[in-house]
Amino acid sequence: MEARVKFVVDLLSQLIQVNTTNPPGNETPAAKLVAEVLAERGVEHELVESAPGRGSVVAWAESGEPGPSLLLLSHLDVVPANSGEWSVDPFSGLVKDGFVWGRGALDDKLSVAVMLRAFLDLVESKRFKGRLIYAATADEEMGGRMGAGWLVENRPDLVRADYVLNEGGGFEMPGKRGSVFLVQVAEKGVYWFKLAFRGSPGHASMPKSGDNALLKASRAALAIASKQPPPDVKPYVKLMLEKVLEAQGIPAPLRPLLTSKLGLPLLLRASGEAAPMIDAMLRNTLAPTVVRGGEKVNVIPSLCGLSVDCRLLPGYGEDWVRGYVSRLLGGSGFELEFTHRDAATESPVGTPLFKAIEQAVASEAPGSTVAPYMSTGGTDSRFFRRAFGTVAYGFVPLKSDLPLKEMLRMVHGIDERVSISNVEFCYRATLRTLEAFYKLA
Repeated sequence: MEARVKFVVDLLSQLIQVNTTNPPGNETPAAKLVAEVLAERGVEHELVESAPGRGSVVAWAESGEPGPSLLLLSHLDVVPANSGEWSVDPFSGLVKDGFVWGRGALDDKLSVAVMLRAFLDLVESKRFKGRLIYAATADEEMGGRMGAGWLVENRPDLVRADYVLNEGGGFEMPGKRGSVFLVQVAEKGVYWFKLAFRGSPGHASMPKSGDNALLKASRAALAIASKQPPPDVKPYVKLMLEKVLEAQGIPAPLRPLLTSKLGLPLLLRASGEAAPMIDAMLRNTLAPTVVRGGEKVNVIPSLCGLSVDCRLLPGYGEDWVRGYVSRLLGGSGFELEFTHRDAATESPVGTPLFKAIEQAVASEAPGSTVAPYMSTGGTDSRFFRRAFGTVAYGFVPLKSDLPLKEMLRMVHGIDERVSISNVEFCYRATLRTLEAFYKLA
């Protein structure tokens, strides 16, 4: 195994062994592990805590010549793992059968290790321009406000950058005529809200003695779930769909038809397991998720709350939600309260960093192409796009050496692991991207 790849594998294994399950996080021990590597190599860095135990580590280097600032961003925390469901200890960092096993092997300790190695390569060889920054942060899995969000707000001097390379994309979608590697250039906004329905109490033995608020909430949930907002296909989503169709061998004249509003239903029917993800990129979505009402089994509930997970495309906000829900439910009989608001963010395509990714993929995966896409979930990139106008992309390059469905299932799932060959590909493609970027910037 090549020395730099072994460095990544060993560090990834060590990071997995540090249990940073969030909540509570406790990322400081993992941040210290990274800081020790930086200190050994004499790289300027700072370990900061947003609260006791909630550590992030930031390192930087100046080239001494003009150039853009670039931040390599990753996160140290992971989601919970039930050891009884796994075939190995999820916090063992076990290396066996050509894989590194454990929680965070894909999300996101692989990025922590790969980006650190690439950062060190460039710093030690002085093959960069401007300011190069590396950050491994806390709290991404619970919204990032104790990690990247805290740094942006409280220590912008450490992390302000023209460009950010982060998680959220990079996986390969194989096709009949080559593969497409996706780059996250946008993410939907999060507008969670709660609907409160009021009625009047009564004895449950006489159902008509009261006005049942739970039934009102149930009818609202069914109305929201059975109706979809119309599609609004953003240019980068359309480009992604056309690239995927091209890779699947669909003739050029048919591609614009399938990505038109009339052709989208047919496209979704033909998309199989990818249909839910594609559909969510095409429109605003509302999903009823939590109902709370009633106190005793023999009392008609007079109050019931319905929580809705709402994700909005760029260009939509509170006013659209209020208007849509009002039209759908009849305009009265409920109170709407937002419990979380986070606007959608996006970055332009065609920048030097995007072109560098295209060059790296062409070099490391001949015959493959690159397409932008919009994440239906969220990443820490939004903090930088919003605060600094940063061009932020999600790109952790991974080949589909396991079926894509299985790889996606492992993220936040059972038996999360990454092959050593994919570790090498991720490192090589990331380094190649950075080298190409500095030639273009």
